[in-house]
Amino acid sequence: MLEFQIFISQIAGVKVMFIVTLLLLVVLYCLKQKKDFYKILFIIISAMFVTYTLKYILQVPRLETILIPENDFRFPSGHATMAAVVMSLVIYYAHKKVRNVYLRYFLYALGISWLVLVSYSRIYLNAHILIDVTVGALVGIGATFLGVRIFSK
Repeated sequence: MLEFQIFISQIAGVKVMFIVTLLLLVVLYCLKQKKDFYKILFIIISAMFVTYTLKYILQVPRLETILIPENDFRFPSGHATMAAVVMSLVIYYAHKKVRNVYLRYFLYALGISWLVLVSYSRIYLNAHILIDVTVGALVGIGATFLGVRIFSK
């Protein structure tokens, strides 16, 4: 179980999410989907800006019982922020673009499951407590909501 939680935490980490996001942005740009390109870029930058600003203003130290090496502050969870951004974008685009109801609900469930899985792995590994992942998720959802509202005009 520990190895699985470490694996989830690693694939939801900043480096992997940065590479995946960069690939998505390149694809959107090449497909001339510039509005979606700028919308997602804005969402990711604003979510991470808020998360890391809070981390460095509040400077909440990591738990002493953490099971993995981490070298930044604990609150809020950057992993939960990015997982919430991914979840919110999956739900938004599934609702907007997927006509098949069963596929749409499957994508909703997949997005929510991703957020729950990542958040649970961070708590399991003692990298965070519940409030850390909750606030991180709220930052990600809020950034997505804001980005969608701004770029829908």
